[in-house]
Amino acid sequence: MPVWFEVLGPVRGLRDGAGLDLGSPQQRVLLAVLLAAAGEPVATSVISDVLWSGEPPQAAAATVQQYVSRLRRVAGPIARTAAGYRLDVDSDLRRYRTFLNRARELAAAGRAEAAVDAYAAGLGLWTAPAGTGLPAHPVFAELNREHATVLAEAADAALDAGRGAVLAPVLDRASGWHPYDEGLQARLLRTLAAAGRTTDALDHYRAARERLVGDLGVEPGPLLRDAHRDVTAPSFTRPAQLPAPPATFTGRTAELARLDAIAGPRPLVLVGGLGGVGKTSLALHWAHRAASRFPDGQLYVDLRGFAPSGVPLAPAEALHGFLEALGVPRANQPSTLDSLAALYRSVLSGRRVLVLLDNARDDDQVRPLLPGTAGCAVLVTSRSYLGGLSVDEDARSVGLDVFRDADALGYLRSRLGAARVDAEPRAASEIIRVCGGLPLALAICAAWAERSPAYTLATVASELRRRDGLDAFSAVNVGRDVRTVFSWSYRRLGADAAELFRRLGRHPGPDVALATAISAAGRTSSETLGLLVELTDAQLLSEPRPGRYTAHDLVRAYAAELSPSASGNDPLTRILDHYLHSVIAGARLTNPYRRQLDPGTPADGVVPFTPADVPDAVAWFDAEWENLRAAVDAADRARLDEYVWLLCWGMNGFLLDHLGRWDEAIPFARIALAAARRRGDVWWRGYLHNVLGNCYHRAGDHDAAHREWSLTADVGREAGDPIRIAIGLGGMGTTLTERDAWPDGDSIERAAGYADEMRVLLAEIDRYGPPGRFRHARDLIGFTYRLTALRVLHRTGDVEAAVAERAGGIAVHESIENWLQVQNGWQQIGRMREHAGDLDGAVAAYEKALSLGRNDEWITVELLARLAGCHGRLGHEGAAAHCRAQALARLDGVYHPAADRLRALLPLPLS
Repeated sequence: MPVWFEVLGPVRGLRDGAGLDLGSPQQRVLLAVLLAAAGEPVATSVISDVLWSGEPPQAAAATVQQYVSRLRRVAGPIARTAAGYRLDVDSDLRRYRTFLNRARELAAAGRAEAAVDAYAAGLGLWTAPAGTGLPAHPVFAELNREHATVLAEAADAALDAGRGAVLAPVLDRASGWHPYDEGLQARLLRTLAAAGRTTDALDHYRAARERLVGDLGVEPGPLLRDAHRDVTAPSFTRPAQLPAPPATFTGRTAELARLDAIAGPRPLVLVGGLGGVGKTSLALHWAHRAASRFPDGQLYVDLRGFAPSGVPLAPAEALHGFLEALGVPRANQPSTLDSLAALYRSVLSGRRVLVLLDNARDDDQVRPLLPGTAGCAVLVTSRSYLGGLSVDEDARSVGLDVFRDADALGYLRSRLGAARVDAEPRAASEIIRVCGGLPLALAICAAWAERSPAYTLATVASELRRRDGLDAFSAVNVGRDVRTVFSWSYRRLGADAAELFRRLGRHPGPDVALATAISAAGRTSSETLGLLVELTDAQLLSEPRPGRYTAHDLVRAYAAELSPSASGNDPLTRILDHYLHSVIAGARLTNPYRRQLDPGTPADGVVPFTPADVPDAVAWFDAEWENLRAAVDAADRARLDEYVWLLCWGMNGFLLDHLGRWDEAIPFARIALAAARRRGDVWWRGYLHNVLGNCYHRAGDHDAAHREWSLTADVGREAGDPIRIAIGLGGMGTTLTERDAWPDGDSIERAAGYADEMRVLLAEIDRYGPPGRFRHARDLIGFTYRLTALRVLHRTGDVEAAVAERAGGIAVHESIENWLQVQNGWQQIGRMREHAGDLDGAVAAYEKALSLGRNDEWITVELLARLAGCHGRLGHEGAAAHCRAQALARLDGVYHPAADRLRALLPLPLS
């Protein structure tokens, strides 16, 4: 029966899987020594040294012989030689050495992947440090040193072979056995990152650093620091965003040659020409042909410079998309254009990437999208002459004209087949003439002929003559003529698909999700999907991503012109209903403590998106961000004012309450405020001034915030609404007291005066108001204690009296279960104690606030930052470092202004 022994961990013996009785602890030690020798003889003196720690008894040799005799019953023959005792059995150590030798042989032969597998198999046999549970001895220490050396050797081999993930589990398990081996800990960080476990890698670094600082009093050395830096650096993802090249491409020989000639170091090339001339086709054809010159990838964006909605893509939005493609998540990006552009240039630094900017409107739209590194190339297509880029950026131009007759004929022959075109030379010539050589018109004609094989080219030419719609393709206004050609595809649609096409013409954004199309159609999911397939087959729509549909600018313009006669109810309101009810459903999840508004009932057949949880809601919001912005603009242009302010309300649930993108909410609040003024709606005017006050205050423009909250109070006085007046007064007090620096006495007294006025205004509602207003009044009364507590501290210097005052507000908020404001109350107590020099009390208050967390990342990070500062001044180096590390981990990769402000609060690491 096979016997198996283990020494790479606790000493065990197994026969057919069942454990063996290894006898007394001394016998187990002897067995471990013999197993550690892996078949080599062990001298009696060595065995005695291990068994009796260098002080053997007088009859040591005889005792060893007795132990050996007993072990032979379970371990089999133990040979006695002149050199000592020798045990030759199958063991984990011997098998480990076999794998190790094999791994080294494979590595020497250049078979890196197989070598990594052998290393992993051998190291996987270790279950704990050698001889675990037995007295320490150099025999076991030597095995453990060997283990650490082989772990490092194997990790380096795995990382070099791009297979760090294979070794990550082995290193993760073994890291605790060698806690102060920084080389091993550094390799674990890298293998965890290679396995996609970046968070685990960062957690492990924090634990390793705390262990080094706490146990040894030293900071991590360069090996561990460099590994941490590499793991936390923004990862570069190789983008491959180019759309497919045109299936049919003919001519353009001279233009391709010029592109090849001028695409040198850091080229900026402008491809210009009128709409439909084939700029994008040329750019994509060349970009695919030249892709091998740019090993770090290709970026592509349609800038929609001449979109029918008249709203080109903002450079900031293009940068958001590029940075996502390069590995920086949207939620972690800054919100200002300058910061986005700087981050974009940093990520591309030293890379060789091709950037294709399609359909640019003007110089200003392009400039922020230019990389700063010499290895990248930028190709821009535009209907405009971008002279500023030619002068300032040394851009080279490639002008694109319509096809010459020979190239146009070659295009038709490549699309329709040479035999078919050559059989009707006169008809082909007439089509080319009427189209004026415009590639877009030729493509539409060819597609029409392809879809209807019964149509001869003479039939197509006759239809062109009869409709007289393409003659002006050589003129400036291309749209009228393309519109007629689009009608050929439109007329082939079934009635239901044609209706959906017209309705989608009212969609304001750049693309349409399947869910939005369902609401626009008012049909079931399967019915709508069938209609979308029909429209896609007719080439009136395309599906660049699964479940998202878009159309060429001119097709969308054509659909929009058809839409007003589609039906009695404007399709735009159905689309706005979809976005409105979807965004409000998401906002209810992102901030359940916020007062909720009822947006009414959506139109029949409108099916809003219902998110499952907060991440689902945020993912939807990110995907629909451009469409939501366009929806606000479209509702504003159509003077659908209620949609304007309700959409703003819903978007604020994301931008203000969850994502911290306060600066991005300001333009929408301004549009909604204008709508409220048009309609004379006092409540919405007050709400929107309050929103603007919050946005400006959070963005650091406290003077602008004070003006907006003053206007909030004015609107409340106009309406005779004490709650709205109180909101404005409270906001004014906030701008005076809640800044990064501690407020001066005059500001505190003014703010507390506002609080006194609020309490007088709200007293009657607090006693007799209806439930909704009562709760709101109580909430505002609780808020006033934030200001009066500061006055107590300012006037008396008695922090305990100030804390007692602030506790009154906390009690009010507890009574209405507003736990977010309870948390804010404890945070303010911490700040007051910190200001008064009571750092221990501040720590206790901040920790209390932290324990009341309500999934608000910004409050959590600010509390961690303040805790880190207090601990540092108290000399609690470990606690300070822990809080600082937690805060930095939550801010990791987030670049917008709110994150920068919180980073500035963090104390510098202790030396």
